[in-house]
Amino acid sequence: MRLGIILGDQLSCDSALFDVLTADQDALWMAEVDEESTHVWSHKARIALFLSAMRHFRDERRQAGWKVHYRELDETGNTHSLAKELKAAVKRLRPTE
Repeated sequence: MRLGIILGDQLSCDSALFDVLTADQDALWMAEVDEESTHVWSHKARIALFLSAMRHFRDERRQAGWKVHYRELDETGNTHSLAKELKAAVKRLRPTE
């Protein structure tokens, strides 16, 4: 299994990622983390729209048959660090790429 990483500002089905990955063999990874909305000041309304867009994209990909590994902001154990969440996901999922 290959693991495609999708960041919150890359929510497009036209991404080149979908040219090389397949829903039946690969998976997608996304995470909501505090540092993504605090490293640069953002209005709370913008943050809410950003998270909503991420969740809608996740749901659309799942409906399209993709396995999506998704970490929500308020999920127990969320480290709120993109790097730490990705490292934990790679360790747990063991993708080939």
